[in-house]
Order: sequence, then C-alpha cells, then structure tokens
Amino acid sequence: MDGSGILVNRNSQTPLHRQLAEAMRDAILAGKLVPGERVLSSRELQTHLGLSRNTIVDALGQLHSEGYLITVRGVGTFVSDHFTPRPGEATPAEEPALVPTPLAKAHLEAEPLAANLRELVAFRHGIPALDLFPTTQFKRCFRASDWSAADLGYPDPLGYEPLREAIARRLQQTRGVACTPDQVLITNGAQAAFSLIVRLLLKKGDRAIVEEPGYWSVCATLQANGARIVPAPVDRDGIDPSTFARKRATLAYVTPSHQYPSGAVLSLQRRFALLEWAQRNDAWIVEDDYDAEFNYSGRVVPALHGLAQGRRVLYVGTFSKVLSPALRLAYIVMPRELQRAFVALQRVDGGAPNAIVQPALARFMDDGHLARHISKMRKIYDERRQFVSAGFTAASKAFTVRDSRAGLHFVVDLPKSIHDGGVSDKAASAGLVVWPLSGCYRGKPTGNGLIIGFAGTSIPRARDAIAFLANAIA
Repeated sequence: MDGSGILVNRNSQTPLHRQLAEAMRDAILAGKLVPGERVLSSRELQTHLGLSRNTIVDALGQLHSEGYLITVRGVGTFVSDHFTPRPGEATPAEEPALVPTPLAKAHLEAEPLAANLRELVAFRHGIPALDLFPTTQFKRCFRASDWSAADLGYPDPLGYEPLREAIARRLQQTRGVACTPDQVLITNGAQAAFSLIVRLLLKKGDRAIVEEPGYWSVCATLQANGARIVPAPVDRDGIDPSTFARKRATLAYVTPSHQYPSGAVLSLQRRFALLEWAQRNDAWIVEDDYDAEFNYSGRVVPALHGLAQGRRVLYVGTFSKVLSPALRLAYIVMPRELQRAFVALQRVDGGAPNAIVQPALARFMDDGHLARHISKMRKIYDERRQFVSAGFTAASKAFTVRDSRAGLHFVVDLPKSIHDGGVSDKAASAGLVVWPLSGCYRGKPTGNGLIIGFAGTSIPRARDAIAFLANAIA
C-alpha cells in the first residue's frame, strides 16, 4: 500500500481522523486494499499525508476495533482476511481501448512469432548446456577497478573497446572475418542487433529475402517494421539464390554456416551467387553466424563475410549460444560506410548494453577461458549429438535424422502420415518442448519433423525423452 490513493479534506467539518478511517475502509471494501496487504505504518502515513500522529493513530485504532485491520507485533499492520471486496467494486470501470500506432500494432501481431519458451527441458533448442557454464572462471574476471566513477557513466555506444578488440581478434582467427574493433558494435543480444539493422536499412514496404523454412524471430522483426517478406526455399545446399535472382530487395537474411532450422551448409557456389545478387541489386546481406563455433566434422567453413571481404555483408554473432542467453551480449560487424549511422541510432535509442559485464567478458576472452570453454563444450556436444542421433534412429523407423554434424540442434524428419504439430502438442502436455518443423514456414509447409536441441540435454534425460517421443508416435 502507498498513500497516494488516500485523500482527506482539511476544509470539511468532518474530523480528519474520521475522514482517514472512512477513506481506508472504502479502499478495503472496494478491493483497492486487498486482504493480507500490508498498510503503511502511522509514521509513514504521517509523512505521506502531513497529518498529526494522534490523528492517524485514532483512525487506525477505529479500523482495528471494527476488524478491518490486524497487527502482527514486530512485522506490521495488515488488512484483515475477514473482509472481501463488494461485488462489482474490485474492478475499476473499463476505459476505452487505446488504438495503437501502426508500429505498435505490428509488434503486437508479430509477438507470437518472437515468443521464446523459458523452460529448461529436454531437447529445448537454441540453448547451450547452462549447467556447465564456467561460473568460477567468469566470476574471477570481474574487477572492482572496472567500476570506477569514470567507468560508471554512460557507456560507449559501440561497446567496451577491449571487448571489441577481443571479438575482432577471435573472428579473424576462427571465422576468417577481417575487421577492426571500430567496426564491431556490441548489442543487447542478437535480436536487438537484427532490430537495429532492419530499422537502419529498411523503410516500410521494402522487400527482405528470408530463408524458407527459417528463423521466425527475424521474420517478426521484419514484419513489425513493415517489410515485405519474400521467402526463398532451402534445400540440402542452403538457400537457393536462383529462386530470387530477378527479384529486387533491400536485404537478404541468411544463416549460411548452419541453416536454421534445417542445418544445411550453404555451398560455395551459392555463396558466390548470393554475393553477386547483392552487388547487382545494391542490396545488403545479413549473415547470422549464431552457432558456427560448434562444428563436429573437422571442416570449418569460413564466414560469408570473409569471402565478401566485408562488402555488402553485415555479420551478426552472439554469446548466447557459446555461454548463456542471460548475458544479453551480441555484436554486429558493420561496413565502414554504415558505422556513423549505427552509432547514432544506438546513442539516440540508449541501446548500449550493460557496461558492467562487458569488461569481465573481455578479460574472460583475453585470458583464454572462452576458447577453452568452447573446445570443452564442442567435445561434450558432439558426444550428445551422436548419442541422440543414434537413439532416434534405433527408437523407431518413423524417425529420420538429418544431422549436418554442426551447431546445437538437428532435425528429425517424420512421415507425412504423422503430423509434427500433433507430436509437438503431445510432448508439450508431458512437459517436453520439441518445436515442429512445419512451424518455421511462412507459406505452406513442405517439411514435417521435429527440431531437436541436443546440446543442453544430458544423455540420461535424452534417453527418456527419445523413449517418450517414440511412444507418442507409436
């Protein structure tokens, strides 16, 4: 309870203590003060209302005697459980519904596409093994010296410079991305990065090429910003640029290293074709390299950004898949000609991420902890991948594993006679989350299967989940 809803009239002939008692009594009966709610103490009411202590004590005493209030010694005063709100008074009168702006309406319509489940259950895709987070090493990377008065001001809109330097070095060494620290922009997660890109590069009605099937959260961002979405089919070699070779668009969003959700790796021939399309149409390519750190084939495919030497490609990376989504840290490698515009947008919107975590993450990378953690997890995830793949294959002839030996998930195809949405619903009723492949299509689905996130699921839990899914389709 606060004192903002309690009013007294000093010009009234009614004594102030009676006015206060009546106001609080009415609030209790109307449901504004609910049973069990703590009310302000006499001293707090004195401060809020500017009344004398005796006036307030008299009012509270009256309500105590009537049974509206009870006091627990040493704890406080509470609304009694013996009173219930008068019918019809607990709910305030309905106000006319506000008509949202077109942008707000678009975000409301797109929200279901961007919804992410928080449950840490077996086969939840897009989540690393959070129980194996390197807690001890990461905690040691926090330093009190990072919290000086100078460092606690508004952060650099580009992000913490040593972190940007560490990211640029790692990208050069592991992904073939040649960039300087001033081309790296730190964001509040990958979704915030996509939102910045879309807002900067697209205007309402512009076309955007997306993979079909594809990542629904990016489609939500495009849809909310008024883009015209043009789906392009994906096969075993990734997105096919020949299907939109004659179509003009402002940008194309792709996941070339491990296509989401199919797992396909974009072939070299199609990479060149995609770059040629962008050059010919003066378009931009957004490369989402979300889980490329985890490749189990021994054949690491360089990023599309490196092949293009940074021209017309915006590279997006994230720490959500290698460490934890809770860090809310991702980054964009920007072309130099867009740097000032990105910085301005970040500064005006106040979107710079937490400046407390960034120095710790930079130190975590510089000390070699990140590289060691990724190497360790690559072995664990590969073991889990092989176990889950073999488990599905052995559990039922209805399961066909589509394993690209990369990333944190793969697809298990189902026969057309078994609807993936029905299997997903049945699994959800038992607390198991497996996303249906058909849910990743904007048009009529041509795929029927389940997206299996093997990385965050221990082998014992995976064994039980496979058995349940096998029984669900039997």
